[in-house]
Amino acid sequence: MRFVLGLSFFMLSAFGPLHAGQTMPGPYDFKVLKVHDGDTFHARVPIWLGQEVFVKIRLADVDTPEIKGKCAAENELAQKARQFTEKWVAQPNLKLVNVRYGTYAGRVVATVQTPEGETLAQALLAANLAKPYRGRRATWCGTN
Repeated sequence: MRFVLGLSFFMLSAFGPLHAGQTMPGPYDFKVLKVHDGDTFHARVPIWLGQEVFVKIRLADVDTPEIKGKCAAENELAQKARQFTEKWVAQPNLKLVNVRYGTYAGRVVATVQTPEGETLAQALLAANLAKPYRGRRATWCGTN
């Protein structure tokens, strides 16, 4: 039986109450449904015995340009970052680790990694498609 579960139910039923500062270490299997931009995607995460949650995931530790950016350069880089992420998450055997609540309701922050420990965040930084996240959005139109 398949259910579309809310994020709070996922956190409560599968692992007990999760509080704002807590992290679920994982690893968790997942299937990407749609990549929004380089650092945000929608995924289906099996939680147990045929149950799954549909959730928006924000990558930890990086910021990529916004799809609806403030200048043409940001828009172009955002498209490249999204395409990079779409290709990267198509790899087999990726896992979500260190899952925690995000700033916005219905979204979690997590790390996506290969079995060897390489992360999507590291790959985006190495490709110059992301900047380290420092608590606020990076500037893509001019210097930062």
